[in-house]
Amino acid sequence: MIRLTHGIYLVLNPLTGQLDMSAPVSGLWEQVPLRLWVTLEGPVNPDSGLLINVRDVKAVFQQALIEKKTKVKNTLDIFSWARQLVEKKLSDFRLVKLQLEIINKMTISVKYGNPEMIEVTTQYTLAASHRLWNPAWSEKQNLDAYDKCSNPRGHGHNYRVEVTLRGKPDPATGQIMDPILRDEMIRRELIEPFDHKNLNEDTPEFAALVPTVENIAKVFWDRLDGKFHPAELARIAVWETEKTCAEYFGPHVGPLRYSNSV
Repeated sequence: MIRLTHGIYLVLNPLTGQLDMSAPVSGLWEQVPLRLWVTLEGPVNPDSGLLINVRDVKAVFQQALIEKKTKVKNTLDIFSWARQLVEKKLSDFRLVKLQLEIINKMTISVKYGNPEMIEVTTQYTLAASHRLWNPAWSEKQNLDAYDKCSNPRGHGHNYRVEVTLRGKPDPATGQIMDPILRDEMIRRELIEPFDHKNLNEDTPEFAALVPTVENIAKVFWDRLDGKFHPAELARIAVWETEKTCAEYFGPHVGPLRYSNSV
């Protein structure tokens, strides 16, 4: 299963409890700038390569706030409102987690169904360009699905990749595996093949597969799975922008508790 996380900017008037989606204005004491992170899980559409278009996630909240003034008393009210909205309007997907970030101050999160597990997460960065385009579709279908991301010349991202391993720590070292060997494996399997590449043209994995962030997470999993003995690959997360992240847990690995992912 793939998980997709998207951040939605909100502002709260602490005097009235009014919640809006307008961008916060710096210096206005009557506005509390928020970012609501929504994590959904489900199968990827094989044609589009998307779990869901992030525009559609934003539109659900935007439309709800336009149609009805939303007033909240506290953080729990915001979580309750967001959860009901997602479960009503995005019922094709499983809501995994909501996280509320009071920008530049603190973060509060509510996780759904994550059991306790031990794991180690490391972060890596790579830069790559891609074009989102399904040749079996018409130009209109591609524009509707991918908008400007279907530009013929493509566009680039500085991807942040999180690799989560789990396993039993060695009694002598206290580590689940040698970090030097781990980093070398990730350099060989991810950084060298994909960094500073055009994913559509330079990598065989995406010659016929749309390089959406969801598909990238799955491809990275497939390249790394089974290569960290005695540790086990538990999760791959790929941040495409500061607001959008896809996570893949593999076909037989359940969701983990992890500390540095929204």
